[in-house]
Amino acid sequence: MPLTYPQPEGRPLVLAHRGASAAADDNSAEAFALAVESGADGVELDVRFTSDEAIVLSHDPSVRGFGVLADHSQEELLEKHPDIITLEQGAAILGDLVINVEIKNDPSEPDFDPEHRMADRIASWVASGDRYGRVVVTSFNPDTVARVRFVDGDIVTGQLLHRTADLSRAVPQAATDGHNLIAPHKRLLRANATTVVELARRYDLGVTVWTVDNPRTLRRLGAAGVTAVIANDPAAALAAFET
Repeated sequence: MPLTYPQPEGRPLVLAHRGASAAADDNSAEAFALAVESGADGVELDVRFTSDEAIVLSHDPSVRGFGVLADHSQEELLEKHPDIITLEQGAAILGDLVINVEIKNDPSEPDFDPEHRMADRIASWVASGDRYGRVVVTSFNPDTVARVRFVDGDIVTGQLLHRTADLSRAVPQAATDGHNLIAPHKRLLRANATTVVELARRYDLGVTVWTVDNPRTLRRLGAAGVTAVIANDPAAALAAFET
């Protein structure tokens, strides 16, 4: 199932990177509210577990002076860091906007989960809220995002790609894995954005590029036909497409 959120005319979707993170703390209620206020089409956010498996929003596995999130309960976390919100709280702020859920599951990090429990929980969350077509689930861990597709093949999924990825292999692999899109670092489209988009389209894949704030780069990617851009300053990104 592709995204059902309407594609804007003349520009890609603009997704706020962890909310409007240029103006507020990453993954915070304030950053999300600013993203909505700016007119962003959606938000990219990061999910982590607490020890009692509450889903909270954080790019990093730990908080300085507190420790690893997965080693503490939600109650303990809220007592020390009430600014860290849950996925449900974030979604409530965003309303009907696109939500790009990045599942953090890096084997080198202390909260790595080889059983991919977060994938199961996010799939259930999408289904229980009938968020099909509006939520995109991505991960750098191919096994994690594959688990989402295994649990519920109707969920929109995408493979995140580091700046050193080999697109000639990554694009057909994403299609083979059943994904709807690839999410490459902007560096992978620095010299050949149109070629990358054309390659992805041959495999019926969208292209969401992260993280882009330079106005000239934004316009170049828009002209190449990318599906979406992830930007720290969504208001500035939208303004770039208007010039």
